[in-house]
Amino acid sequence: MRIRSRRGLILGGLVFGTAAWLHRSLRRSDISSTDEFIDERHMWAFLVRRRIDPQHVDAIREAVSKAMFEDEPSALLSLDGATTASLFLNRDPTTPELVWYVELPRSAIADWDDPEVTVSEAFPLTHDALADTDDTVERKLLVHAVNPLRPRTNVSDGVVSQHITGAGGERTVDIALVSVWFTAGLPERLADWFTDLTHRFKTGELNLGPIETWSVEMIDMENMYTETLFLERSATGYELLSYMEADEIQRVYDAYYDTWNPVARVSEIALNWALRDPSPILDYPLKTDFELLAHAITPNRPRRVPELPGHHEGTGEPRDGDNLG
Repeated sequence: MRIRSRRGLILGGLVFGTAAWLHRSLRRSDISSTDEFIDERHMWAFLVRRRIDPQHVDAIREAVSKAMFEDEPSALLSLDGATTASLFLNRDPTTPELVWYVELPRSAIADWDDPEVTVSEAFPLTHDALADTDDTVERKLLVHAVNPLRPRTNVSDGVVSQHITGAGGERTVDIALVSVWFTAGLPERLADWFTDLTHRFKTGELNLGPIETWSVEMIDMENMYTETLFLERSATGYELLSYMEADEIQRVYDAYYDTWNPVARVSEIALNWALRDPSPILDYPLKTDFELLAHAITPNRPRRVPELPGHHEGTGEPRDGDNLG
């Protein structure tokens, strides 16, 4: 009985820790109303992959540079309502990819019959060396969180290069996409459980309680601007993809390890247990095959719920048939 109870406590702690880390709502203590915070109930994010012929990676890199910065500088934001977008090159030598991340208000996609297909068809680059990826992969948005103090662009077309710069010519933000894999078995079941948990949160069935309070402390220290997590399930396993836009990624990690905050300490144990190799997401410098090629934001991208189009109409929950996770 003691062994069973102890194991239950350990697994309970791991579940809590992973959920806490995965659902760190970007809420700031200096904002008065929690109703103003944007998360996955109000905005949606998509990740679209295109496989690259390994012999033409350099050609794709050149095509991106020409299309994004010469011919069509707003191509990353071509979808009506898109507010933030990034384009990454997955440098895996055997299966290179071009990966498009894009953020939209839920009100902008509420009337789309199939948002996933609509976004996929709007991929910002066409090229003979690009091909669709495996359509048997099931992708779910777990978390999308916005810092109400995240910056906006002062560039008229909203597009900036890999080396993000402000008017003074200095770097203003760091952007990264990182991939890790869950260990098969119980950790994958935990991921399934968390997917259901996030759905309950989106529909208002779940309140995160003290996790919210502890998350405020963490995000104030980290200065993370946008954080998005996707879970991809396929025959090869469960892949977790983390998109981060931050004032400085190193600051995020310094803050994470320089605290006894329960979200940080329990999640560190949980992720070390749940992931095949946690180092890409727990260690700094980041270990990632994803190279940022281009990044774009709208000049007035939303930072709080009142700034969202149609926010007075509700949270913009999609219809059951919209297949948004």
